[in-house]
Amino acid sequence: MAFPFGRRRTLAPMLAVLALAGAACFGGSRSEIAVPMPSPERTVGSAALKEAAAPRPSAPKAPATPRAKAPAAKPPAPKEPPGTAPVPKAPPKTPSSGTVVTAPATPSAAGKRPMARPAPPVKVDSTALEFAVTARLAHEPLTRAIARRTRNPELAERAAWAVTREAGRLRMSPSLLAAVLLVENRQLDSAAVSSQGAIGLMQVMPIHAGSYGCESADLMNVDANICHGARILHLYLVRSRSVTVALKRYNGCVRGANTPRCYRYPVRVLATAARLRRDILANAKPADQRVRM
Repeated sequence: MAFPFGRRRTLAPMLAVLALAGAACFGGSRSEIAVPMPSPERTVGSAALKEAAAPRPSAPKAPATPRAKAPAAKPPAPKEPPGTAPVPKAPPKTPSSGTVVTAPATPSAAGKRPMARPAPPVKVDSTALEFAVTARLAHEPLTRAIARRTRNPELAERAAWAVTREAGRLRMSPSLLAAVLLVENRQLDSAAVSSQGAIGLMQVMPIHAGSYGCESADLMNVDANICHGARILHLYLVRSRSVTVALKRYNGCVRGANTPRCYRYPVRVLATAARLRRDILANAKPADQRVRM
């Protein structure tokens, strides 16, 4: 029996398969049929065929990672026909829970520059400004201020001149010194004598006469009396911790024994000084603010 195969290695397995098939068809047992045994050379070929026919283990597959879904593309907005006006958007509703909804910035507001803050007001030293006005106009503003508050306008100019002179010498506020004069002797009576013995315009006690280097010790004299009163007040201002205490000491009411209601004296003097200073500064000019006293 001849087969059209060229190699012996492929012939032996074929014969074995045919023998087994014939036994199954004719009902015979495997022991009755002589099956030729393959040679050692053929066995090598059949083992190679079995090894080639055996299934190879496949490599483990990596778990598939879930792919992120791509965002659905928004449908294009319908184009408005030319010539139609844009429809205004409704304003955002304000929630009832009390939260604040900020409106988007408009293009016009975004393009504008922020408004500059106003400059803070410049503080001016009123005492220095008062000195500047007095240096430029001498005693004229104070003369007009005193004349409006007294029944003796003829003596107002002389008293204002003496007050301005002593304030410049002692570096005191002219309005404060003039306020003491008006509270002590509003009528400008140079011959007035109090129940305690104080004399003149500024009610100087006789014990102080001739003690402060004034030109005259006559307390009835306008210039001498203002000279004594100004230097006594300046001494109390230097020794005291405040203007209020200095004014009390000038009025003799440190302990409250000499003058009744002495606690009201500093209040009256300071209120009068504020009004006098306002009248003096009404004559101020911008150039007076640059004057350094």
